[in-house]
Amino acid sequence: MCRAFMFLAALLIGGAVSGQRSVSGQALQGADVSPAPCELPPGPLPTLTRAVFVLDTSGSMRGLGDGRADIFGRVKASINTYVRQARPDRVELLTFDSGVRSRQGFAAPAGTPRWNGALGALRADGQSTHLYRSLHAALSPLTAGAYLTTVFVLTDGIDNDPARAFTPGQALAAFGGRGPLDRLHYLALGAAIPADARQALAASPYADGLTVPLGQVPDLRGAGLEGGLVTVTDAARVPVPFPEGTPLSLAGARGLQLQPAQVQGGRIGLKVAGRLPYGSAALLCAGNRGPGAGTGSGTVAGKPRRVLLRLNLPGTWPLRWLNPGADRVLAAGEEVGLRYRAAPGQRLQGLRLSGLPPKLRAEVRRLPASREFEIRLLNRGLTAGTLVTPTLTLPGGAATTLPAIRAAAGGRVGAAPAAGSANGPATGPVTAPPQAGQAPSSLQGQPRLPRRVVWGLLILAALGLAGALLLGLRRRRGPVAAPPRAPAAPAMPTVEGIEYSEDRLLALVSPSGDVTGVVTPLDGPFDLGHLARVPHLSGLRLEQHRHGLKCNQIPPDLEVSQGARLLRAGDIVRPGTLLGVAVARPSRAPQTPLGSLAGLGLPLTLRTQHLTLHLVGPYGEHVLALAPGLTDLGATLQAPALNGLSLSTSGTGGRVLLVDLPPQLTVRRLGELTPVTPGTYLPAAVTLDLPDPQD
Repeated sequence: MCRAFMFLAALLIGGAVSGQRSVSGQALQGADVSPAPCELPPGPLPTLTRAVFVLDTSGSMRGLGDGRADIFGRVKASINTYVRQARPDRVELLTFDSGVRSRQGFAAPAGTPRWNGALGALRADGQSTHLYRSLHAALSPLTAGAYLTTVFVLTDGIDNDPARAFTPGQALAAFGGRGPLDRLHYLALGAAIPADARQALAASPYADGLTVPLGQVPDLRGAGLEGGLVTVTDAARVPVPFPEGTPLSLAGARGLQLQPAQVQGGRIGLKVAGRLPYGSAALLCAGNRGPGAGTGSGTVAGKPRRVLLRLNLPGTWPLRWLNPGADRVLAAGEEVGLRYRAAPGQRLQGLRLSGLPPKLRAEVRRLPASREFEIRLLNRGLTAGTLVTPTLTLPGGAATTLPAIRAAAGGRVGAAPAAGSANGPATGPVTAPPQAGQAPSSLQGQPRLPRRVVWGLLILAALGLAGALLLGLRRRRGPVAAPPRAPAAPAMPTVEGIEYSEDRLLALVSPSGDVTGVVTPLDGPFDLGHLARVPHLSGLRLEQHRHGLKCNQIPPDLEVSQGARLLRAGDIVRPGTLLGVAVARPSRAPQTPLGSLAGLGLPLTLRTQHLTLHLVGPYGEHVLALAPGLTDLGATLQAPALNGLSLSTSGTGGRVLLVDLPPQLTVRRLGELTPVTPGTYLPAAVTLDLPDPQD
């Protein structure tokens, strides 16, 4: 029996030792977190930054209870310094003692009264430090989204939750929606990090710890806490948060190299080979800091330090502002439209505007498949003098600040937009629905006409009906063939770019990116709109020059640009250049459908010389030899706007007879207002008045 007891005791002891070894083995295995290589994570990367502060507000932060150190005021000042220097796009401020005590969110809070007031109002007067429970509640709602998130846990104590609701590992795992570049820093202020928390930090792929000596306050941008996002606008001078002399490595965008490969003067340089798209991403990496790397501080479970770079280099922005002269000083009720054109291949679905106060309404207007869009901004009652700088974010994350909008005094805010309008004020009339039991009528609310007016209208209608019957009786002698249907108006070509190749050939670029060559003379000036039959290029006169393509004339309502510079008459374009084209004001679009006459410009003058018709515009001339018989100019010239303008040649004297004229056209003698009517011979020169295409 004694032997049996000893055997049983040996089994129990062996099992306990075996179980202890198993637990230790799991802890060691969990702590073996290999350093992440310097590789840019796949998928969409964040474009904004977010800082989350989990701040201990127990009384010990003011030296109460243990009487060790009053650091709470300096910790708040350190948080404020970080926000002012790093300028995160979003800040979450959480306080805790026996649980989460308060949670407040701020958008771009640096220096704002709300942020300063909220931070100043914090008090450290709690009784407990339920750290892991509070950290779990703080991290659970966070998701990655468009933010690169850095979490700072600031406490001078250890978890004293009697319920032990959460372990350190469970608290860290609560940030399940984090992104690959998100970080958490556990800052122990004048205290040691407990063993269970050390193990959890070592096993975590994103969290580390830092012990700070008693009575000291950390610099939240200091050594060991580097990270975040840096926007690069000057490749030669990139400010980085790493200490002087830190060796760095780079991953991401092709054609990008470090020069030099270590921090000098708080900066690094980048060598760019080729052209990088705006918003390209790269990752800057430094090794993890070892334990005790700081003065009196100790790093726990240090992780590789990584900074995301967004390359917004000059000349790579994929949008061109088409109306830089737009008036952006708005009184109440006034609005402005900012027009842009995107580079070929740039996606425009999902444009986002941010940084807008409630009283500045914004709407993005864009036609399908078009590379041009407009941002309409309406002042709905901003305080005079307010300066607003909205941010435009493109698909893929590239973002830029729009030109500033300044609110002016005066004006009047109109009626509020109709309910359900999310994009801006209603643009059409609002009709009240009919009351219950009442059929809707188009005459509701209209004033009644006097009885004499009604009788007069009835008499006129009767006379019109009698005239129609008489006309029908006169035409009963035989069926009359229906006039031939006018050919459908061809789609008006739209050109948004002119390509001047290395071979000195010209081509037009459409909004969809299609390229169409244009045959141009090798010597002498020419009108590109006339040659290409593109209305809104009429008057753009060019000439091949020994150094390139010379601009002899650019119409005042046409903008031709090379990059961000508008071309002027006399400029020479080098071969291998892509020019942008934009109509500076709406006088050229929409255009009257003139077919083969489109490049002549308006107004049109008709000159007759024997049996030859000369159609002359400001930018060119078209000659047509009239055949014997009836000639419909619209059908002959494939110009739908002239359909129904019929001419006939006279057998004697070589004169041209105006046979028929559609009601929307007017023919008048040159310099006179009296119209020429059908059935008369055309004078030597007449002006052709075309209808307004807006009508």
